[in-house]
Amino acid sequence: MSCCSKGYCDFKFPEGPPLVDNSIQNLNATYQFLPYGSLLQEGEVVRIWMESGKTKTVILEQKLSLEVLAYGFRVLDDTFEKDLPWQLIAFDSGLDYEDMMHWGTHPLFNAQMLPVVMVYQHPIEPKPILKDHWLSFLYKMRNLGRS
Repeated sequence: MSCCSKGYCDFKFPEGPPLVDNSIQNLNATYQFLPYGSLLQEGEVVRIWMESGKTKTVILEQKLSLEVLAYGFRVLDDTFEKDLPWQLIAFDSGLDYEDMMHWGTHPLFNAQMLPVVMVYQHPIEPKPILKDHWLSFLYKMRNLGRS
């Protein structure tokens, strides 16, 4: 898959879990605004990606359908009672906050498609401790003379 027709960022994604439709701003993103919805389901293991071609496997914790209002959005799930951090959602999605909040008047707005906010859960990645670094160093030293 190429992200642009001119070949400036010509890369292919390796096989793995399904990719989210749009790219994100950074691989530690918790939220993503998708203006045209998504077929991905809650609890599914997916890959978020950046325009540089880097990917990260995450779990889709929540998928919140939105109703577009004059300014902003309303979550269509009546059981959802939290306020969403819209500025963080815009930042993680790589969108301008004002453009996102006025989505109903945006030139790319499609009234037939419900926008969604995806909430991602990042798996815990253990950080290497000093012992791991030391053992790695000793392993390299032991194998230094071998060819």
